[in-house]
Amino acid sequence: MTRALFFLLALSVVMSTNAFCQKNKIGTVDLEYVYANLPSHKKLLAEIDSSSSRYQKVQKEKLAEYQQKLQAYQKLDKQTPEPVLKDKANELETLQAAIQQFQENADKDLRTKYANKFPEIERLVKAAIAECATELQVTYVARNSADYSSGESMPFLIYSSDTQTDLTDQTLAKLGVASHPEKGKNRKSGIIK
Repeated sequence: MTRALFFLLALSVVMSTNAFCQKNKIGTVDLEYVYANLPSHKKLLAEIDSSSSRYQKVQKEKLAEYQQKLQAYQKLDKQTPEPVLKDKANELETLQAAIQQFQENADKDLRTKYANKFPEIERLVKAAIAECATELQVTYVARNSADYSSGESMPFLIYSSDTQTDLTDQTLAKLGVASHPEKGKNRKSGIIK
């Protein structure tokens, strides 16, 4: 009797699992690839790079000024009065602090620029993914690689052998990107090492 009950229980689990798998289609999206080929994201990264280059130029100028003043300070002879030495040392410390503060402000500005503009791009990408999923009757969509920026150390563990469930190309098409380097090619899906 227990064997028959166990068999029926196992059969019901297999049937319900089979029914679950038939009703729920899982798709994957290579978000990194989508963002890398999305013109609005490329434009944002170009803006960030441009600002970063300008900041680096200013930083180099400040460092050159610091180096000049440091060399001048080091060339002062031993007969230089103590107040002059202290003044030059204070000037160097102030300049060094200003350089560090400038770097912190520049980094903060770049992060803020990206953080202010990226959510709109992300919203558009998520809307396109949802639209593709609806059209292809995909119940769940997952990233096919880890999001290291959010602390994941391993890729999102999912495997899809059905190339029709890779929504990357369709997502880019919804976002107006008609052509990209790997359009139509099979990209890795599932566990990526």
